[in-house]
Amino acid sequence: MLPDKYAYLSLALLYLLAWLVVFIYSPYKRGMIKVGAVGGLMGVVAEVWYFRDYWRPPTLFGQGIPGIEDYLIGFAMFGVGGYIYSSFTKREIDYSKKTPAKYRDFFWLFIAGVSSMTIFSIGFNIHSGYVTFFTFFFLSVYIWIQRPDLIGISLISAVAVGVITFVIYSINFNILFPNFWDDYGMLDDKPILGIRVANIPLSEMLWHTTWGMLCRMFRGYRNGVY
Repeated sequence: MLPDKYAYLSLALLYLLAWLVVFIYSPYKRGMIKVGAVGGLMGVVAEVWYFRDYWRPPTLFGQGIPGIEDYLIGFAMFGVGGYIYSSFTKREIDYSKKTPAKYRDFFWLFIAGVSSMTIFSIGFNIHSGYVTFFTFFFLSVYIWIQRPDLIGISLISAVAVGVITFVIYSINFNILFPNFWDDYGMLDDKPILGIRVANIPLSEMLWHTTWGMLCRMFRGYRNGVY
């Protein structure tokens, strides 16, 4: 059995494999790489919230220390969540239908998300698992209200990302590292978050499905395209 310090790296590499499949079929390869580069940085920054109360995984640099794993998984999740729908439907931008671009609104949505995570998780000491789920969900609803045409692809992407996550987690945390969440998770005493389905924390499934739901709408909402 592999040492635990490779558990997070293994997870990141499995997500990169999913990213590669999406990338091969994506008509927006350059966009996937650009988005992934930003996502990688956010993956590192996000541990400011999650190392406090969610988990403290071992990395190549030590336990609970941000590492290359955070960048890789952030890179992969932004690409998979944002492009899985267009990759497998081959749906391209319909330039005959456009709404005004919302670059400023999108910026403030980003600020709202970061502020929500910081204020409620760190400021009010609410568990980051709850804060993440509700932040992603309510930001999605906000976009749905303004762009109801994005609801369908948002929900489809949520399901697709959820299925991919379940497969990846089943391999990583049932076959390769079955004791990972017992040793490094901080969820067992939290209502709902600590429930496990096939040894996968429900909080992880909620995190990834709501992320897929939100992330898929970024480009359409920001650029005003269909």
